[in-house]
Amino acid sequence: MTQMSAVLSRDKTVGGIPPGVLVVEDEAIVALDLQFILEDMGLVVIGPCPSLASGFSAVAGRRPDIAILDVHLTDGEVYALADVLFQANVPMIFHSGHANSRALANRYPGARICPKPSSAQDIERVVQSVIL
Repeated sequence: MTQMSAVLSRDKTVGGIPPGVLVVEDEAIVALDLQFILEDMGLVVIGPCPSLASGFSAVAGRRPDIAILDVHLTDGEVYALADVLFQANVPMIFHSGHANSRALANRYPGARICPKPSSAQDIERVVQSVIL
């Protein structure tokens, strides 16, 4: 666990429950990597969800505190889910290698962009910027 991870896991709980991070990613290796990074940070992972449909199912069960979203999924683009999350004021991080950063920033003001490929440190840094 990095020093940054230790700080997050110690300080950013709500009623003793760490923040829940929705991960919507259809590439299994990337999804598992994100899951391990987030869990090492002391966060609870909701998912990973490989499709838009599974992402909607996951948010029906629990409102995430943060969402990390790939744009292109097996069953379409993530925008319908991102629109719902944006309306619910859920901070979003778009983690994609093919997304138009400017278009995402215009459509979802305040959303962070973390282009693929990203190191564990890049992921930790952007997640920390959203949590703090």
